[in-house]
Amino acid sequence: MAQIKSLNLINFKSYSSFNKVINSKNIVLTGPNGSGKTNILEALSFFSNSKGLRSEKLNNQIKKNSNGKAVVNINLESNKLDYKLTYEVININNEIKKKFKSDEKNISQNLITKIIKFIWLSPSMDNIMYEGKSIKRKFLDKLISQYNLKFVTALNEYKTLSNERIKLLNEKKNDSWLNILESKISKILYDIYIARRSYATLINEISSQELFNFRKFIIKYKLPFEAEIKNKEICLKIIEKTILNNRSIDSLSKRNTFGINSDDISFFDIIKKSSSDLLSTGEQKSILLSIILSNCHLYKKNNQNFIMLFDEISSHIDVNNMRKFFAEIDKFDTQTWYTGTDKILFQAIENKAFFIDIG
Repeated sequence: MAQIKSLNLINFKSYSSFNKVINSKNIVLTGPNGSGKTNILEALSFFSNSKGLRSEKLNNQIKKNSNGKAVVNINLESNKLDYKLTYEVININNEIKKKFKSDEKNISQNLITKIIKFIWLSPSMDNIMYEGKSIKRKFLDKLISQYNLKFVTALNEYKTLSNERIKLLNEKKNDSWLNILESKISKILYDIYIARRSYATLINEISSQELFNFRKFIIKYKLPFEAEIKNKEICLKIIEKTILNNRSIDSLSKRNTFGINSDDISFFDIIKKSSSDLLSTGEQKSILLSIILSNCHLYKKNNQNFIMLFDEISSHIDVNNMRKFFAEIDKFDTQTWYTGTDKILFQAIENKAFFIDIG
């Protein structure tokens, strides 16, 4: 069980000050659009992800005409231990910096994610289901990154080495260092491909075993050499050769034409036996919820504490599926935050939720 017991915002976005003592598993923030409901969820999301729920710039987090400093304080109970966690964004001579603290001592964000993780879903994420494969990859990469910190390291390393490779290609220096660099890139790429497939296998299994009341799905990754993916030695040779053969075109285009984005991806609906791209908007949203819920079950199975944030959860969901959704959330025995324009949307949990009106 993980829960926030109090929340304090100072000069964060639309809030000069916001203070609430929380004593509930379910927190529902209600109010009209533009009232600041999402800002509260966003404040919490930064403890898990450097870009937060909306991926906004740091300077947008500091309330205008304030003292140039935004602060988010939470008192958290996780694994029966109490923590005071702080997130600060500071403008010093037009340079924006952020820092995290635990019990008044500086701490890295990675260490905070070992204490607690925040999992969220927002209306803007609905486009994951219909805007192409790139956005699906990025969405799942974020989920994998929260679950597997080594995956984050691999992605960052790949980006650094890929940029270095393009620079070397343009400088047209001798090939000895380029060969070494491409060998390193190949190994990191292979690790990324394997991590993606391992995560997909776990999520697919959980979907079939746990989500009896929700839409079942399969996440599929595919490379041109998918049949060889389990044979590391053969696969590394294929990757290295492909990268080598692309030197000329990569030099002209100034980008790596083969890499982490070469991994094809699809969400397959088991009920209709088709790609999620061919489903209705409501069916697509149901698959998206299933992926999020399966991810939560994965955390639970691995005894990782998490808190869920659902912004405007009722969009594209009918009343029946909302009831199923709330029943599924109850299984996690952890705190969940919701936003909505009307209290009536949350009738199914009105007797066990703490409602906060954001006027």
